[in-house]
Amino acid sequence: MEKHSIQVFEPSGPPEDDVLDRNLQALRTAGFEVEYTPWQADARVRLEVEGVRARLGQIQSVLNGNYPYLLSARGGYGASDIVGRLDWQTLAQSPAKVLIGFSDVSALQSAIFTRLGWPSLHAPMPGSSLWQGGVDIDELARLLSSDLPWEGQLKVEPVGETADIECHGVLFGGCLSVISNLVGTPNLPSDLSDHILFFEDTGESAPRLLRYWRQWLDSGLLAGVNAVVFGRFTDMGSAADAETWVLGELAVRTPCPVFSSQDFGHVAPNLPIAIGAKAQIKDKILSWRLAN
Repeated sequence: MEKHSIQVFEPSGPPEDDVLDRNLQALRTAGFEVEYTPWQADARVRLEVEGVRARLGQIQSVLNGNYPYLLSARGGYGASDIVGRLDWQTLAQSPAKVLIGFSDVSALQSAIFTRLGWPSLHAPMPGSSLWQGGVDIDELARLLSSDLPWEGQLKVEPVGETADIECHGVLFGGCLSVISNLVGTPNLPSDLSDHILFFEDTGESAPRLLRYWRQWLDSGLLAGVNAVVFGRFTDMGSAADAETWVLGELAVRTPCPVFSSQDFGHVAPNLPIAIGAKAQIKDKILSWRLAN
């Protein structure tokens, strides 16, 4: 298997067909070997019991397979139904893969990081119109075209009373609402001390975001966390300042330095962030490095 081979699969909702076909062809034109077998099932069928079983079989197969990079076609909903049913003992015998995606896929990324120690890339997915061929897609292609170690950078700004200070830690995070639903399960680390956490979301109101964050605070999961970076919180409602307001409220509740970034979320650009990478925040730049 060549090092630049990519397996595209559908752990969650159905992709936008015309968008996916166009973007996969662009990847092939760029020199990647792309393996993809379409699954003709609509969003409702995927959520039914038989649909869950079918997705479970697909995900187990690709995680056990030979492709080093596993690229989710799209998010939506469904990965949370799968993580508790995977054969983790068998997966522990398989070579590590890099799972690429975000949104609903955050549940699967959290589970494989927690249970197997495998890294992931919080990054765009080709079956979504958010894959627009911009700087984030160029950066993802650059990473997938090279061997580890991988490196990346994002711009950050201190929020609230946080000073422009230097922070270090292991990166972990994803979609806030999705990962919050894993609290108290074996699919989320029970100890995140010495980590830098990152979160983003879309379509969630300010009260719902504060509710998710209260769960993190009350669970004790923020104990020993070195910093939190909030990306974009989009489609929050009609209030023009809703995103800025909720960032300030999240920051004042958080017992560690808090930063914000315009460089990732359910938006373009959505620059790749490596779960499991060593990272530092210095001079308003989050730099990360993922080694072998």
